Amino acid sequence: MQPFSISTILTQLRQHELKIALIAIALGLCGCTTVNQPLNSANLAMENRSLNETRAAVDAEVPPQQVRTTAFTPRQRTQWQETWFADEAPQLDQDGLFVGLALSGGGSRSANFAAACMFQLQRLGILQKVDYISAVSGGTLPAAYYCTHGKEWNPQNVQRVLTKDFATEVIVDTFVPWNLMALTFSDYDRGDLLASSFQRSLFSGKGRGLTFGDLRPDRPRLLINATNLQTGKRFVFSNETFDQLNSDLSNYPIAYACAASSAVPVLIHHVTLRDYSTIYKQFVHLVDGGIDDNLGIRTLIETYEAQQESARRQNLPQPYPRGAVFIVIDAKTNYDADLSDKGDIGLIDAIARGAGLASTVLLERASTATMADIIVQYSPNNVTADELRQQIDLLENKGFLQLHDRAGNQVQVLHLALTRVSQLTDQPFASFGSAVNNIQTYYNITQTAAYHLYLAAELLCTRLFPDELDQLAGQINANPMPAPSSSP
Repeated sequence: MQPFSISTILTQLRQHELKIALIAIALGLCGCTTVNQPLNSANLAMENRSLNETRAAVDAEVPPQQVRTTAFTPRQRTQWQETWFADEAPQLDQDGLFVGLALSGGGSRSANFAAACMFQLQRLGILQKVDYISAVSGGTLPAAYYCTHGKEWNPQNVQRVLTKDFATEVIVDTFVPWNLMALTFSDYDRGDLLASSFQRSLFSGKGRGLTFGDLRPDRPRLLINATNLQTGKRFVFSNETFDQLNSDLSNYPIAYACAASSAVPVLIHHVTLRDYSTIYKQFVHLVDGGIDDNLGIRTLIETYEAQQESARRQNLPQPYPRGAVFIVIDAKTNYDADLSDKGDIGLIDAIARGAGLASTVLLERASTATMADIIVQYSPNNVTADELRQQIDLLENKGFLQLHDRAGNQVQVLHLALTRVSQLTDQPFASFGSAVNNIQTYYNITQTAAYHLYLAAELLCTRLFPDELDQLAGQINANPMPAPSSSP
């Protein structure tokens, strides 16, 4: 054994520091930490370039009910059954009804509340018929987990993985020596750390990180929303947006998409994509999707309209003659800084409380405006302003609205908002609303808080909206559309 001495320790430290320095220099030479890959070679003619074909698509070349069940080869069907549910065949969207599920942002609060509501919808047979899930920030975690896992989607696994302290993991990982050096001397940043945390706990399988190529081949399609830092506009992780970048979506890690949607400015560094549509070094920088639409509902509306427009372009029948159902799971809370017993607060605490108040008020206003947009979007031209205001009030106060779009198709909107739990005034739930209202918007959550969110979801679905959900379940599970022909 080598004798213990100060000189030996110093020598080992120098060697260790040299290794870390070399790693940091190597990372620094790599430039911007982009993980997306090109889809086509830059020297390939435009007309010969391929397009992305993952299960994250806004516009489809073929309307959903025109897709034949024989689109799956026997080998693909067998692989799907082994990966997902061995006793079920793939269910394609052939019922003529657009069912969209929007999951709002809100850190671990929204992740757990959304998952709890999804289990309630699954119990009613609604989740199984959802065609699209559009998610933002914390809502992306249960959305992407459901779309990448089969039998692992169950309360035990979901409750375990979604109560991980992701924020604490990022802080701890920051001070790991090699991470600290990389963060200091390269473009490796907190966004990469958050993505790594998500991937370790949620999006790993077969010895690697899961990508958009691993999305389940049946319904629903997954749409993750972020915000383009340069333009301030919504960026949807979809075939269409990655086609514009000439980037391969099938190889893009889902954990990075979730991190991009959760990258609150200042707190989490933006996530960067390389634009491979040009040989010049151009990049797209993405931050929290809640800046544009914290509910994710606008993406669903645009997707529904894109599908209708796709059918019109191809002179085909309407893909959704039975209309649309939009279910919005909204985890926002009424901000409460809990300062009534404090005579004064320090500078850091004041900044934190002020930032929390500002972000909460802005998101609440944006969410209210977004819900109003749905009504304006789907109202006929002859509707008066007074009628529009009445419909907006009905949706905000009652949480359920039925109307018709300009083509005459029925559109139904259900708003499952966490704040509605406060409407329960009978015992023992009279003070329960304030309990869930105090759950903070962080990526840490206690098991007790998560339990309260699951109870809140159950109360919403069984006490406040049982009739509306039963009505939607009956409509969604009815299938009056004729089965498509299996002949070529």
